[in-house]
Amino acid sequence: MGIVKLLILALLIWLGFVVFKKLRGPASSVSGEASKHKMLACSRCQTHVPENEAIIHNNKVYCSKDCL
Repeated sequence: MGIVKLLILALLIWLGFVVFKKLRGPASSVSGEASKHKMLACSRCQTHVPENEAIIHNNKVYCSKDCL
């Protein structure tokens, strides 16, 4: 009878963990570093790049030196 109680306890703990994770919200699949930066569209090719990687020249945004 002891093993049955142990299995029921393990099941309840697992179920509580699953419910807790669902209530907490979805986990972000994007790294925190990348999600902090605003995405900007290139003025020439319309490719979106993170703000910290964009080249800004004459108030226009470019994705690379080639587009600049």
